[in-house]
Amino acid sequence: MTSRLDYKPAVLLSTPALVAIMPFLAACLYVLRFSFSADESSIAGFSVSSYQGLADTYFLSALGLTLKLAVFSTVLVLVLAVPLAFLLATTRSPFLRRMLTVAILLPMILNLLIQAYGWIILLGPTGVLNTVLRSTGLITRPLFLLFNETGVLIGLVQTALPLAVFPILSATRAVSRECLEAAASLGAGHWRTLFDITLPVLRPGLIGAASIVFAFNASAFAIPLLLGGRRVQMLGVVIRDMISPMFNWSSAAAAGVVLIAITTLALVLASWATNRSAKKEVR
Repeated sequence: MTSRLDYKPAVLLSTPALVAIMPFLAACLYVLRFSFSADESSIAGFSVSSYQGLADTYFLSALGLTLKLAVFSTVLVLVLAVPLAFLLATTRSPFLRRMLTVAILLPMILNLLIQAYGWIILLGPTGVLNTVLRSTGLITRPLFLLFNETGVLIGLVQTALPLAVFPILSATRAVSRECLEAAASLGAGHWRTLFDITLPVLRPGLIGAASIVFAFNASAFAIPLLLGGRRVQMLGVVIRDMISPMFNWSSAAAAGVVLIAITTLALVLASWATNRSAKKEVR
């Protein structure tokens, strides 16, 4: 009886959020139904031909490229987010902490189009970076950092960085200063302390951050389109091309279902890994 009384307020408070999620779930079901349509432009009949069409080389290469860039960007984001999270956690000045928080959150505040055009100005053949490098004599020809995988990877890392910093920041509270001091007194160096104490404690935050960043970057559209152009065909760009100019809505829906399945699987695996890690710590 007590558990029911405790459970009821949570259900009531979460009702608005559940209602807000319903249109998204309905849209996902609509896309799922459209993916099994026998007609390319409307929902009519039932067929798996759209999924069979995804077995071609074009889609599989786009899928492989999406997974590769999502994995690489996730690893790079985690490498950058861990020191940023510790810097934010150890900063004692409230003003500096607020300024650092604002700087980290800027990619989430600014529109993706503005960020992409900023990278174009910075990384273009006649952009700021190439101009500075050529003026200093470090290069004689401009570096091609746009409309390729390098430019897309840079954009994915920059836009997803805030999504990893704050989950890791919350996990840093579990890092005990006494444990670090004890490890240092026993002769452990900085790297040994990092791999044997700090990273195991941060594991839940790292797993959560990795799952969010992977799902976010795997479904990215604006950054691959603007920084990769027509040369970097990630799934978001491929789905857009299926809709316009090809107007193949059923195939686009099938590709969207595949993308949703991949991101959902990543989140489920991350939840499973987090629960398993928590059980090990309890034991």
